[in-house]
Amino acid sequence: MEHRIIPCDEGEDEFIADKLNAITSSKIDFEDTIEDELVVFKVTDSAGIIIAGCNLLINCWRVADLDILWVEEKYRDQGIGSALIREAERAAREKGCHFMTLGTFDFQARPLYEKFGFSVCGTIEDCPTKGHTHYDMIKRLDDFSDEGISPVSCTFEIQSGNEDDAEYIDDKLVEYNWSQVPAVHDFEFIGRKIQGDKDEPIAAGFAGVNFWNIAFVEMLWVDEPYRNQGIGSRLLSDIEQEAKKNGACMVMIDARDWNVDFFKKFGYTVYCTLEDYPNGYSKYKLQKRL
Repeated sequence: MEHRIIPCDEGEDEFIADKLNAITSSKIDFEDTIEDELVVFKVTDSAGIIIAGCNLLINCWRVADLDILWVEEKYRDQGIGSALIREAERAAREKGCHFMTLGTFDFQARPLYEKFGFSVCGTIEDCPTKGHTHYDMIKRLDDFSDEGISPVSCTFEIQSGNEDDAEYIDDKLVEYNWSQVPAVHDFEFIGRKIQGDKDEPIAAGFAGVNFWNIAFVEMLWVDEPYRNQGIGSRLLSDIEQEAKKNGACMVMIDARDWNVDFFKKFGYTVYCTLEDYPNGYSKYKLQKRL
């Protein structure tokens, strides 16, 4: 039977995410898991307006990602960013996280992160646009040696935030990023699936093209009875073509030990390897120019 690739329906990303999570759980024998959690810290002025904040994502394997760090321009160089980093590290350690990751651009805060013990583990040139560089960074949280080297002094109070605060902080960082590298277009969502004889999904892929023309493949799944039949290859190729139609010049994707070779076959190169993610397993970040 020749299966057709068709657009995904609304909400099917949750179904596919559950399928992929089940595969990952079957591959990784790791019992010390927790619930995924968003931890938000903020700083406000005398009127209660947020002037700085950070969004920390802690996943089920106790790996922390400093997803967002932002400080209003007129409040920079006053120790607020440093205090937020320390608070994020404290929260991550309390959750038992053994390392923290983050991504940053050359026009953001790499020197600050390096001051606090983060090191570059992956680099992409000409990202998000020509002449700029993206860095993936990592820090072991079982090493406290930098605390004496990088003491923190801040007169502002670090407060706990909520999801609304997280969205505000995210929006403010996007606003800053666009002031450095203007957006090209709105975000474009891409969802493709293949249905079986009973119209049930047997494979699906989800991606998006961001405002800088970088595509991210978030999910790619093929049901076990249909693997090794070229279905995953067709889906990935279709998603890449659609991303290119929407202006994408690069595709990025995360992979694991059991599927990284699949993406390498199709021209993806590993630019960052995160070992012990969780302990005994690796996570790979790959990219491909279109």
